[in-house]
Amino acid sequence: MPSLFISYRRDDSAGFAGRLTDALEHRFGAGSVFRDVDDIPPGADFEAVIERGLQQVQAVLVIIGPHWLTASAAGQRRLDLADDYVRREVERALASGKPVVPVLVGGAAMPSAEALPISIRSLANRHALSLNDASWTTDLQRLQDVLTQWLAALPVPRRRWRGAALGAGLAGIALAAWLAWYDTAPGAEVLQGEWLADVVYPWNLSVQERFEFKVRDGTVEGTASFLGVPREIEALEWRDDRLRFATRAESVSGDDPPRELVQRYELWPEDEALRVRLTIHRSHSVDAPLEFVARRP
Repeated sequence: MPSLFISYRRDDSAGFAGRLTDALEHRFGAGSVFRDVDDIPPGADFEAVIERGLQQVQAVLVIIGPHWLTASAAGQRRLDLADDYVRREVERALASGKPVVPVLVGGAAMPSAEALPISIRSLANRHALSLNDASWTTDLQRLQDVLTQWLAALPVPRRRWRGAALGAGLAGIALAAWLAWYDTAPGAEVLQGEWLADVVYPWNLSVQERFEFKVRDGTVEGTASFLGVPREIEALEWRDDRLRFATRAESVSGDDPPRELVQRYELWPEDEALRVRLTIHRSHSVDAPLEFVARRP
């Protein structure tokens, strides 16, 4: 199973991505790195495979070359397109709570926050490492030393069944984007499918949020978006015909360091819709609960 995920733009840094993958697999073992060229078979669902790849790994490397920021298609910058695969990979990586390392190659500079789409703006707050041809061996050693510490420090999440709830490994370690629960109560099948909700947040922002759930082999799987970005689910629990889970995000204001937000959800079926109660937990306060309705598209 891979431990590291490499995100890159093929026409910007494919050569560097291949060279780095070879070096990291030499250090951490064959199969330790997920890279789309090697790990997505022909005919496979690209997004589903990427989602599983991000689920499995413990850290993500975002390779930024000279044209990563400015690459365009049909006269529009690719990063500004909601379906740009690099943007979607970075969104999911940042939402996962896992370490995300920008790796600068080919003389590229780290983009400023203002130059990035809002959904990935927090990437600019991550400490970047450079890999230069002239100092490749030294730079690679620095990166590998950092990754070695992270891979050694992050334990494999332990899952335990207690009564009707799943004890998920909290302590800030986000579970996978597709988090399976070990048992479901009768009726959980009504959650299956895609749900959309128009949410008006207390800061006068309206966003259409997306929830997707599957019941597969006796497990509930799913994703939830917050502020339009898919988020990892943790502390999943189905009890009393209600689904409860949490997600995490970051709040960035000016030059202040990012602050973590924890979103706690409670969902239950009602007629042909899902009722949703969302409570946003900040570092020193808790917002008043929001209630809204999610419906099938």
